[in-house]
Formats: sequence, C-alpha cells, structure tokens
Amino acid sequence: MQVRKFGGGLVAYDPEKVMASVMKTGASRADAEAVLASVQPSLYEGMPTKELYKLVHETLKGRSVCFACRYGLREALKKLGPAGFKFEKYVASILNAYNYVAFVPTTELQGACVSHEVDVVAEKEGRRMFIEAKFRNDARGVVSLKDIMATWSRFIDLVDGGSVGKVDHFDECWVVTNARFSDRARQFGECKGMKLRGWGYPKEKSFGQMIDHQALYPVTVLDGLTAEELEGLARNNIMLCREVGEVEAEDLAQKINVRLDRAKELIELCDDVVGEE
Repeated sequence: MQVRKFGGGLVAYDPEKVMASVMKTGASRADAEAVLASVQPSLYEGMPTKELYKLVHETLKGRSVCFACRYGLREALKKLGPAGFKFEKYVASILNAYNYVAFVPTTELQGACVSHEVDVVAEKEGRRMFIEAKFRNDARGVVSLKDIMATWSRFIDLVDGGSVGKVDHFDECWVVTNARFSDRARQFGECKGMKLRGWGYPKEKSFGQMIDHQALYPVTVLDGLTAEELEGLARNNIMLCREVGEVEAEDLAQKINVRLDRAKELIELCDDVVGEE
C-alpha cells in the first residue's frame, strides 16, 4: 500500500515507521502494535499521511491522553502562531530548562548601523547568544538561505555595535525553527559557525529532540486549551506543560483568569503529559 506525502508524492506505507513515532511518546511496543492494529482496517491506497497520523492520534487518545498529547507535538507547535511571538517565548522556556538564562527582549537592540528586533537572548557560562526563532505554520515550510544570511547580517551588526559600546557583546548566533532548513541554508550556517536547530537537524541535537529529551512539551499539546487561556499563559511566560505544574492552582486561576476547577484540570493534564511513563 502507498500513502501520499505532504508534498503530493506517493511512498510505501511503513508500519514500523508509524510504530516508532507512537513509541517516541513513551508508549510501549505492545501499545503501539495495538494502535496500528486498530487503524489497519481504515487504511486505503493513496491515503494522505496527514489523515493517517490524525487517525493514529485519535486512536492513541483512547488509550492514553498524555501519549496522544505528545504524539500531536508538531500540530501543537503550529498553535503557537501565526505571528510567532508565542513561539519565541516557547524557545526561551526550552533554553531556560537547559540551564540557560533566556528571555524575549521587549525593546530593539542597537547595532553599529541600525537597531534590531531580537527574538531571544540567552546567556550561559559567560557566553551570550543572539537567537532567531523562525516559526512556520506549514509542515512543508523551510528556512531558506536568504533567511539565514539575513540573520547572520543582523548578528554581525550587533557584534559590531558591541565593539563600540552600543550593546552588550554577543558570542553566538543561533536559528531555531519548528521547520526544516534548506540544504544551502545549512551549508551557509555551518560555514559561518552558526548553531542551527530545526525539526530534524542536526541529527543528534535537533529541535524535536531538545523537546523530547526533557519532556519540554508546549501547553498547546493540551486538547481543548482555549485561545484566551493560551494568551494568559503566554502573558505570564508559562509556555511549557512542566511550568504549569509548578504553579499553585489558585495562582494559576488568577494569572490566566479561569475558574479554580479549570486551573486544577490544566495542572492535572500537564502533570500527566510530563510525568506518565
């Protein structure tokens, strides 16, 4: 049987690949096999992969809400858009979990020639990072060579600004994205010593792996989270499920303007996403 990819081409259906994606959520092989057995009767020739994974997600939800939330990570990341501001805060939260001191600047930073909006600034072990957070709400979206070159140019102007005292010095230039990098974008970034973190790149320290390694799932993995609740969480820099679990229910209810029972429900859901094995 063949399935249709996002780009329109057909590829052979690989049940082991689907099973591996289910097991990445923490589900056992037995659970993954049971999910595949449940969806098997609904498969058909030329089925779009988006439809396939939606079916797997719904089936997995019937077995474990938390595993289903983790499985829906890429869709959850899309909910951080479309403007990308919440994605920037999410990137900062991830870096803070890795013991960086990261934040989203509220004002532009002055380079040697012009001022620049900077998505995220991070510091660790005496080094300061300029970080561009490239959000894409299309699974087929890429970060192009033009994007990377523009980021590098802004970084250099800020470095030059630091050398004449207009801004604190930056040591590293990063680009973090929920999408992929084009081949030429990767080539340029590697040549310049930039740190690129995309969905599947680099192989050992990709953006997706950074999330999975410490269960740094965004609050948008929660089914039923309202736009108003997301706005409230973002306003309070609470972008990770694990951060929700660190807030007392009464405080959370006040921060995001929800009833106490809803705050308790959100905390319980987030605890399940982060903690269930």
